[in-house]
Amino acid sequence: MRILDKEGLKLGLPELGFFTDDQQTFERLIGMPDGILLVTGPTGSGKTTTLYSCLHFINRPDRKIITVEDPVEYILGGINQVQVSETVGLTFGGALRAILRQAPNVVMIGEIRDLETASIAINASLTGHLVFSTLHTNDAPGAVTRLIDIGVKPFLVASSTRGLMAQRLVRKVCRKCAAPSLPTEAELRALNLDPATLKNANFQKGKGCSECSGTGCRGRFGIFEIFVIDDEARRLIYEKVPSSVLRARAREMGMRTLREDGIRKVVAGLTTPEEVIRATVGDVD
Repeated sequence: MRILDKEGLKLGLPELGFFTDDQQTFERLIGMPDGILLVTGPTGSGKTTTLYSCLHFINRPDRKIITVEDPVEYILGGINQVQVSETVGLTFGGALRAILRQAPNVVMIGEIRDLETASIAINASLTGHLVFSTLHTNDAPGAVTRLIDIGVKPFLVASSTRGLMAQRLVRKVCRKCAAPSLPTEAELRALNLDPATLKNANFQKGKGCSECSGTGCRGRFGIFEIFVIDDEARRLIYEKVPSSVLRARAREMGMRTLREDGIRKVVAGLTTPEEVIRATVGDVD
């Protein structure tokens, strides 16, 4: 069962967990006139909420937005939403073909699962549409490999993709019972914090109260890894380089890993080291 909180739709980008610098980068990506923006992560990592918040952010009367979803999870005012139904032959591909004839400015696809959906999405992005979608990959650069594995030609991925973002959810320290707390030696080693960062850190942990049912945490927010595709990255995608090479290029451009973004939020006292270590255990960096 999936229980959805419709109040979550009213979240602005800062409430999702973006710090100012990442928010500015993300706003620039979702404000582009065309191309594809992919949000990646495992099931339950908040991808759908992020995409809906994007649509809420850019939704204006002069902008035609259509979504294709399976199922439609939230009802958004001013947006045309189509629910996929395999039983009547309304597939992602079939729905996308139909809605592209209606000249939308923005298309949101619930998930890219096969070559047909990926091909139509990419062709739409190359013909003046802004396309949002999700993929199941562990990190941001891995989305490129996944699209090529599905069967999309590397030159199409390179020319259509504007940005890739991986995310995870971590629990937020309860503000009512938050108190200063020092991490253990093992946590400090895992987070690899330098002395300068430690000196200015504001580590917090909830003691547990009636507000948070004794857990010390209340609510969740995201940690993010944003990869903006530049000309050099496009050349590497075109040359079909391994994901590790693409990741190295992203790091050169200043991309923070999921763990690094998590560390920033631990140091700011928003979440605990334990949460970030759990959510980023697969972060190779």
